Amino acid sequence: MALDGNLTTDLLAEIAQSPLFARADLRIAPASPGKAARLRPLLRHPRATFYVNAEEAGILTGTRPGDAAHAAQAMIDAGARRVLVTAGADPAIDLCAAQRHGAAPPPVAARRITGAGDTFMAAHIAAELAGAGRAEALTRAVAAAAAYVSGEMP
Repeated sequence: MALDGNLTTDLLAEIAQSPLFARADLRIAPASPGKAARLRPLLRHPRATFYVNAEEAGILTGTRPGDAAHAAQAMIDAGARRVLVTAGADPAIDLCAAQRHGAAPPPVAARRITGAGDTFMAAHIAAELAGAGRAEALTRAVAAAAAYVSGEMP
C-alpha cells in the first residue's frame, strides 16, 4: 500500500496503530518536504518502507544530514525499518538494519524535478515486484528517476 503525506495527521496516526495495517507492506512518501513531519507516527511501523530525500529525512528525524547515507542512518536511528533516500545527483541509499545498498544516478541535465521522487518510488516498487534484488531495484529506480529528470521519460 502506497501512502503519502497528503493524508491527514490523524489518519496517518490511525494507520500506524491499526492492527489492520500491522502486516501490510507500506510504501511511504511525504509528497513534499512541508508534509514530511506528518509521517512521524509511521516511523516505527514494522513493515514500512520510506521513500524520502535527504531534506525530508532531516525533517522527520530533527537532524541536518549532509548526504543520503547520513539521512538514511538518521531514519533508522529514529525507528524506521527500511528507508530509501535520494539526494539529487548524489548516490541514493537503501538502508535497513541488515543491509545497505547505494546507487549513483547517471549524470543528466535537469530539465524538471517535480515528480522525480514519485518516479523513483514507482520504479523501485515495480522492480521489486518483478523479482529484482535490493541492489538491482535501487539501480533501476535511480536510472528511471534520472531519465525522468532529464526529460527522456514522459
